[in-house]
Parts: sequence; structure tokens; C-alpha cells
Amino acid sequence: MIKQRGLYSIIFILFSLVGYYVHTGVFVSLANQAPFSLQGVYLYHGVFSFLLFIIFLALLNNKKFKDQLGFLYLGSVALKIIGFCLIFYKPIFKAASFTNKESVNLLIPIALFLILEVFFISKLLNKKTPLKNDR
Repeated sequence: MIKQRGLYSIIFILFSLVGYYVHTGVFVSLANQAPFSLQGVYLYHGVFSFLLFIIFLALLNNKKFKDQLGFLYLGSVALKIIGFCLIFYKPIFKAASFTNKESVNLLIPIALFLILEVFFISKLLNKKTPLKNDR
């Protein structure tokens, strides 16, 4: 079980790094200048998603939360959006307007990490594990 969690963590981190460097390489090769920090956007989504994964790993063995994890995930997505808007308020909402390229560059990390979260959390939720509070 610990091996599998370590493997999930390594895959998660590698996917995040590869996504960032590929996106940055393409973004820079097109000579775009965005009003937001692409590194900051990836860092926010990566840290939030990884912490969410760790929290779900911890809650998975608790009978009280096991049946509610899907609803907790939906709430965490809303929390993630609110946090993103608060942290990146100035560069995103104060900008006059975004070009289509800038909008796509902002949505790529969101989509990548949403797919990553859904994949890992669905793997966790579909796994049958003995619960600590079942006794």
C-alpha cells in the first residue's frame, strides 16, 4: 500500500513537471508575454492538487468520511477556484482583456490538474480498503 502511494506521488509530481516544461517550451517558442506568471499558476495548481491527494489518502481509511469523499471533492474544486481567484486577482481580473492565446494558456494548467485530480481520486475511491473505524 505504501509503495502504491509513493508511486502515485512520483507519477503526480512527474506529470506536473513534464506538463509545466512542455507548456513553457511551447509558450516561449511562440514568443508570448502573458500578464500572469505561468510558473505561479502551475505551482498553485500543483500544490493544491497534491495536498488534496494527500488529504484524501488520509481520509480514505476513516469510515466517517469514506462515503462523503465524492462530495468533499466537489467542495474542494469550488475552494480551489476561489483560492485561485483570490491569489491571482490582480493579474487576471485587473487586466484589460486576454487574447485567445493567453486564455488558453491559463486554462491548460487548470485542465491538466483537473484531469490528474479526477484520475487519482477516482482510483482512490474505487479501491476497497479496510476501514480503521469498522470495529
